[in-house]
Amino acid sequence: MASSAQAPGVLSQVNSWHFDIDRYLNPFIPAPRWHLVPKPVVHFLGYRKEPPKQLGNIVIAFWSLVGAFCGVALVALVSEHVPSFKARDAPAIIGSFGAAAVIEFCAIESPFAAPRNAFFSQMIACLVGVSISKLFALNPNAENYTSLGGALSCGLTTVIMVLTNTVHPPAGATALLAVTNSQTAGLGWFLFPVMILGVTLMQATALIINNIQRRFPLYWWTPRPLSQQHRVDLEKYEKAGSDVPSQYEDSLNEPRRLVVERDDMQVPNGIYLTEFERDVLDKIQERI
Repeated sequence: MASSAQAPGVLSQVNSWHFDIDRYLNPFIPAPRWHLVPKPVVHFLGYRKEPPKQLGNIVIAFWSLVGAFCGVALVALVSEHVPSFKARDAPAIIGSFGAAAVIEFCAIESPFAAPRNAFFSQMIACLVGVSISKLFALNPNAENYTSLGGALSCGLTTVIMVLTNTVHPPAGATALLAVTNSQTAGLGWFLFPVMILGVTLMQATALIINNIQRRFPLYWWTPRPLSQQHRVDLEKYEKAGSDVPSQYEDSLNEPRRLVVERDDMQVPNGIYLTEFERDVLDKIQERI
């Protein structure tokens, strides 16, 4: 009883230190109209009427291998044949795309893999990284402070990603390289088109490879529904001081079921169980 009595106070305390940018952006974002898109196309955009079957880690490992190879190779091959990239001695592949490939093809159920996060995080990293690089270059002894500038760039990028709901770990590497790596820093503002091309190609590859047997992305903009009625329901939850329910599958009109059987356990996409929760379910499974 004591813990439940303290819950409202704790919730209000958290809310007073929480900034949700989606509260201001989502009213202007239209809800997806998947029914207007041809079925063969919408399948590779991540829409499903029913959730896909659970796959074993061997299958996931196989598609992760195929996806990471194809994604990184495509970015490198295309970049090598862009004349403006050659003229500016742009690297064929930015190092942060290696980390992006792991997320985009292996941890595809993570919010970090969402297209919104993948694109806008890298744009934030470019803006912050190039700005810091040019600012530090104003100092004649800038080479002595490269590491400090890289740390500042990575830190600021992380802060902005958190506040804009666009956290994508590889962007931290991009921000760091934009200051500490001489070849990347030499690109200056031209780092933007290099990263835009790379992110676009990586996402296009992910949409094809990940939707053969799996589903990607879980959502394009936000896990919360964008329809007017659902926004009204969310406001009711917030005004009542209740936790807002997760909307990974609800936003796509998919059922959410946690199935526990004697020889199998199926957990919905987007649900991550703690060690304690997993132990409880294991004990229940043993009693079936």
